[in-house]
Amino acid sequence: MHVLRFDYRDLFRAPRLAFSMQRIWIQFFGMSIGYGVYLVLTYIAFLINGTSITQTWEAFGLAPCLFAAWGSIAWYAWLAFAFAIFALFFVFLITNTAVARVTYMVSKGNHFYSSREALSFSLRKMAAVLSTPSSLLLLLVCMVVGSMILGLIGRIAYFGELVVGIFSILWFLSALLFIYIFLVFLASFLLTPSIIACTDEDAFEAVFQTFSITWGQPWRLILYEIITIILALFSMGVLAFLGKRAIMLTNVLLCRFMGMDYIILSNNGQALVQNWIIAIEAPLRAIYHNFTGQIFFTNEFIYTPTNNVALTIASFLFALSLLCFGAWILAYGLSTFTVGNTLTYLILRHKKDGENLLERKDKEEESEESETNEVSSEQAPG
Repeated sequence: MHVLRFDYRDLFRAPRLAFSMQRIWIQFFGMSIGYGVYLVLTYIAFLINGTSITQTWEAFGLAPCLFAAWGSIAWYAWLAFAFAIFALFFVFLITNTAVARVTYMVSKGNHFYSSREALSFSLRKMAAVLSTPSSLLLLLVCMVVGSMILGLIGRIAYFGELVVGIFSILWFLSALLFIYIFLVFLASFLLTPSIIACTDEDAFEAVFQTFSITWGQPWRLILYEIITIILALFSMGVLAFLGKRAIMLTNVLLCRFMGMDYIILSNNGQALVQNWIIAIEAPLRAIYHNFTGQIFFTNEFIYTPTNNVALTIASFLFALSLLCFGAWILAYGLSTFTVGNTLTYLILRHKKDGENLLERKDKEEESEESETNEVSSEQAPG
């Protein structure tokens, strides 16, 4: 079992704990599914809005976004895009729950907890994970609807104006409550997977703990999340830097022994990747600024047509390999973020309640222990 200090210093373990093939694989697997659904639904949104698949591909490639679209957007296109974003967040929360569960078990000393067990746990807790932010969102919607009804009442001559004026202090307090619940709603996306993974409880417990931490430990929550985000971006940047050096070394070695064929292959593969993910460069520059050139292919690659069919196919496979390698690096950054949030919850729970969750057994562990005892008693002689 890991011994935690239960302060901000524990967060700096996140990059090391996240750098595991198991955790990165779970994050990569879930990220791929969520992104695939998002990609299909977003292209459908553009298509039903009147933009052809070819036009969307030329403009956005593998990074389509309706917010960056041109012209007017029909409501049904926004609806399809909303489903795309929902699917992305849905898979993100489920995947983060699995990664958080593995992190929790490894921190307790159970290094044999498998990816299959973690994914099975997250799917079993899917309703609790999703209903936590959903219930908070529903509460916010009800408050907005209530304000609309109040506005309609206020339009009643004399009576409505008096009601609004007399009870103005209540409306101010309600607006303040709305802001607080909205902040809790945002915190639920960060904490819910970790709460469910570390407690093996239901949505009620997740909602209660989110409210409790947001109210009782707001500044620590903000500080720890800032540290976690910085660590995730830094770790991903370091791995991307080393990854680009590895690709450059591969290019140098294979160019020396394979010659012009590899030069054409690698050039065309990198040109394809640039065309596919050209929209990603701007967000990367916004985050990493001048360091972007050290982790991303910022030089322009011009595709060189060739009559060699094998070379063309190899270039395409090379491009797919680069994409998978980049996705693996991104999965490490997301894994670091999830592990950091898990450590954040363990720390804040100890700060708030004085309870070390690493020292207790949850429902799943008690069930496994009970089954093991039953099997042992059945196999015992006599």
